[in-house]
Amino acid sequence: MMKKLFLVLFMFSFCTAFSQNNTSAENILDKSSAKIKSAKGINVSFSLTQKDKQNQVVSNSKGIMKMKGDKYYINQDGSEIYCNGLQIWNFDGQDEVTVAKVYKDDNEFSPPQILTGFNKKDFNIKLVSSAGNNYQVLLTPLDKRQNFKEITLYINKSTSLISKASVVSKMNDTIEINFNSISLNASFDDSQFVFDAKKHPGIDIINN
Repeated sequence: MMKKLFLVLFMFSFCTAFSQNNTSAENILDKSSAKIKSAKGINVSFSLTQKDKQNQVVSNSKGIMKMKGDKYYINQDGSEIYCNGLQIWNFDGQDEVTVAKVYKDDNEFSPPQILTGFNKKDFNIKLVSSAGNNYQVLLTPLDKRQNFKEITLYINKSTSLISKASVVSKMNDTIEINFNSISLNASFDDSQFVFDAKKHPGIDIINN
């Protein structure tokens, strides 16, 4: 479940992270990036669908994400991630929470990368369609050791924000994320990004 939570952030991050030789794709992503980076606080609701290689639905889930600078909170079907920029808490929604430090140079998909971006040299980026209400941008990793083959982003033409994303793994299964709403004017207290163990008496705390 935690990998799926980070995947939501990974998908969302692509709308702020990349530019490449394709001028149209670069302009689209840069415009979206500017809106995200200027946001005071970001509040997102999303739905996630996992499909197998026969395109049959395996699972569905819904969640919310809150961001403020390098701080974030995610709740997906009861599982939660808290991060205050220094520490990260992974709460299973029941009786266990894992605590770890945030490493700025970690390659794990994480919310700080939403604003700072990934290395654009690691991907080929192509605008594959501008039909309808969304731009469709295809991203393929240059490093074939990655566990996914391609990412497709759908960027809303009127808002310049990501509306949908999908990732195809090397096993040919697919995870689709629909960003149902994105608010860029949210206001959050810093306490919302810290796990409060006092609210969960008897919880098992695991320090990594």
